[in-house]
Amino acid sequence: MNPKRLILLLAAAGLAFSAHGADLLGVYRDALVSDPVFQSARAQYQAGMERLPQAKAGYLPGITGSASAFRNNLDRDTGGDLNYGNQSYSVTLSQPLFRWQNWIAISQAEQQVIQAEATLATAKQDLIVRVSQAYFDVLLAQDNVALSEAQKKAISEQLAQAKRNFEVGTSTIVDTLEAQARYDQAVAKEISDKNDLEVKKRALEQLVAKPAGALTPLKDPLSLATPKPANIEEWVSAASGSSYSVAVSRAAVEIARQEVERAKAGHYPTVDLSASYTHARNPNLTSGIGTVASTTGSVGVVLSVPIYSGGITQSKVREALAGRDRAEQDLENTQRTVAQSVRQNYLNVTSGIAQVKALEQALASTQSQLDSTILGRDVGVRTSVDVLNAQQQVFQTRRDLQQARYAYILNTLRLKAAAGTLAEPDVELVNRALGRG
Repeated sequence: MNPKRLILLLAAAGLAFSAHGADLLGVYRDALVSDPVFQSARAQYQAGMERLPQAKAGYLPGITGSASAFRNNLDRDTGGDLNYGNQSYSVTLSQPLFRWQNWIAISQAEQQVIQAEATLATAKQDLIVRVSQAYFDVLLAQDNVALSEAQKKAISEQLAQAKRNFEVGTSTIVDTLEAQARYDQAVAKEISDKNDLEVKKRALEQLVAKPAGALTPLKDPLSLATPKPANIEEWVSAASGSSYSVAVSRAAVEIARQEVERAKAGHYPTVDLSASYTHARNPNLTSGIGTVASTTGSVGVVLSVPIYSGGITQSKVREALAGRDRAEQDLENTQRTVAQSVRQNYLNVTSGIAQVKALEQALASTQSQLDSTILGRDVGVRTSVDVLNAQQQVFQTRRDLQQARYAYILNTLRLKAAAGTLAEPDVELVNRALGRG
């Protein structure tokens, strides 16, 4: 095959899916309202936010109203039987004045709100990564299909040429059989790549609840930027303060510490203000004539002092102490896990940059090798099999290059997610790396 024609095929492969379509930012915003995993996290967040008003209710007054009406039948040995009714209604108010357990519960609820907010932020970061992964999986699958089609076309031309050369006696049957085998492999690879593309599209549709359609591809060449700051330990240090996973674990430690004090509060007295108003209407059973209405109002302070509860308070304190120790160890594990994730993704980004640059150079080198191999075949020093091998290297290098580019972008997003800084502006930044045909 003419080398210029192969270059055109590769260019066509790169532009095969560059028609106007959805971009990453648009897909992400669709997923914000359609992804069931994120919507579940949002509902969990809304439920978690209710912990604080529930805890505050423990220190607000409680008012209870009640009413009753009874019909009574009294059988007497002497005198006539009585059949009468009585009615009453009452209102009772109770205002906690000192309940240390309730006060601690408010502080715990504030930490639970922090956890709910951090968990939702984590879910949003996870959605960005999942959408980006699905988006670039589709782009890579599209690239692979386009490259498979271009490779099949290139090999088919080599096969036709090998057959012509065999017919005129300038080549052996080996060249024809080799080209036929390569062509059959290319057909199988194209089928596999098309199936993989459909699978990747369905995965993206699962996030946005609608057909993915055409997607905007990456610009070529892709701009590569090293992480800032360009120091891995600075990223680790920053992550300890900004990671949402660490924030959730820190809040859990604080809740567990307060739970120890809450358990100890089982030994403390409670003081409540109590007030009631009761109005009752009862018959005058002494005279049997008329009814007697009575109204009672009372207000006072109720002091309750726990004396013995079977040892349950001491048991709860020991349980809370163990829970605090577990929360502290979980925090330590989370901090180490986040630090490891930051380091791993930082190295993935930096090595990814080097890999993309190396593959770009490799693509130019393999193309030059193909050109020289074709020239060598034309002058009789190389065979058609050599050309097929050189073409295979060009297409494989192109595949590896596209995969490395997508991996670099995804690792950049994962690094920011591990550090707790990934947000929609980062999606917009990646979106600017996409081009339109």
